[in-house]
Amino acid sequence: MIITKKIIVTDTNIITDLNTAGILDKFVSLDNVYISDIVKNDEIKTSTGNVKVISKFKTLCFSSEQLLEMLELAQNNKKLSECDLINFILARDNDGLLATGDRRLVMFSEERNVEIIRTLKIIELMYKEKVINAKEAIKACTLLSEDKPTRIPKDDINKLIKNLENDSVVC
Repeated sequence: MIITKKIIVTDTNIITDLNTAGILDKFVSLDNVYISDIVKNDEIKTSTGNVKVISKFKTLCFSSEQLLEMLELAQNNKKLSECDLINFILARDNDGLLATGDRRLVMFSEERNVEIIRTLKIIELMYKEKVINAKEAIKACTLLSEDKPTRIPKDDINKLIKNLENDSVVC
């Protein structure tokens, strides 16, 4: 996998992770990274990360047809938020990658053939595409590992660090 598809960031956890990892600014600067207007307008807080950097995200707006579809999906999928569902639709309709760590949204999306990308895969791809170098990628992983509230399993972080150190990243 290479970073050529649109990446639609669905939740603030990905943003917070990349901010903690110190690479949010480089991620936002990629040409194909988007956030839905609903996330950007309703969910971004100063605790999410550097608001000046976050404001540089390109936005995707949803259509009235997509809104109606989201409302229909919401009736049958009570455990997913309306925001999750609209982001799923945006990713699907834009043939994009859905950047999320939400397990329910991951399962829902994968069942419907929408590809998912998570924080560590983003770091790995940024390294592979030379957006960041190995040293920056290892530092990003180390910062995530040291972050107490991180939801990312330490074993997964350590595995990526080891792969980066060996320069044998496998996507």
